[in-house]
Amino acid sequence: MLQTRVGALELASPLLTASGTFGHDPAALRFLKTEDLGALVLKTVTPEPRHGNPAPRMAEFTGGVLNAIGLENKGLAYWRDHVAPDLATLPVPVVANAGGHSVADYVAMTEAFDAMTGVAAIELNLSCPNVADGIQFSTEVAALEEVVAACRKVTPKPMWVKLSPNVASIVPFAKAAESAGADALTVCNTLIGLLVDWKSQKPMIANGTGGMSGPAVKPLALRMVWDSSRAVSIPVVASGGASTAADVLEFVVAGATAVQIGTASFRRPDAISAIALELRELLTENSTSLEELRASLRWPHPVSC
Repeated sequence: MLQTRVGALELASPLLTASGTFGHDPAALRFLKTEDLGALVLKTVTPEPRHGNPAPRMAEFTGGVLNAIGLENKGLAYWRDHVAPDLATLPVPVVANAGGHSVADYVAMTEAFDAMTGVAAIELNLSCPNVADGIQFSTEVAALEEVVAACRKVTPKPMWVKLSPNVASIVPFAKAAESAGADALTVCNTLIGLLVDWKSQKPMIANGTGGMSGPAVKPLALRMVWDSSRAVSIPVVASGGASTAADVLEFVVAGATAVQIGTASFRRPDAISAIALELRELLTENSTSLEELRASLRWPHPVSC
């Protein structure tokens, strides 16, 4: 009932983890039933270790979470030696997430992931708002096209491009990623936001601004999924505020092929399995399917005066 295809990848479910919310440790899968998870999308890895931003790096607000982790990770060498060997035996496809500061960084990460048997697909994180010297890849069309094309040359594996919501229009970036060789788009990353402690007159996280995620971003993410899915012919993987089965189906109706669950997993690590159960019930109760609902949004016609 939940089987989904994202390009060449056959998935048992349209529900995926979102990069940065399930870490690198495959042991986190113990919270989920295998048949409920389509793919394990891992935290971003960079060529060199990163300590990330200073603490405090996360703060909650009514509609979600603001974070400025800063892509903290132990680097490619550690990941290759200590994490990758465990991936090949996992019962679900693994999507590795590549980060960097330059085209050469992304190419190196793509080549490394291409060589790992446990990596089924590669997601290029071109849109993290919490690191310096990286955001230009997601806010300049030519830069995005250059890095995607360079990575395309070094891997035949499915390559997803994670786009930023921090642009005037996502459509030119979606089209550029597709033309440069992306097999799918992840729409979208976090919104740049600010939380303030009025008593201290200081930001609530040490970085000042951070990436906003959670239910509050869902309307914007839905709009960007709708815009991008109509602009390209490759699959769109939604990411942004989904925490219930109804949320997932809204993204599917707007054009998403699959949906990443991120911030919801902070509140309950088994969120994906809970959503999968509810999703099966809703599809059965309404005598419909993901295929029938996908991209079925009926846009209202303007009313003439």
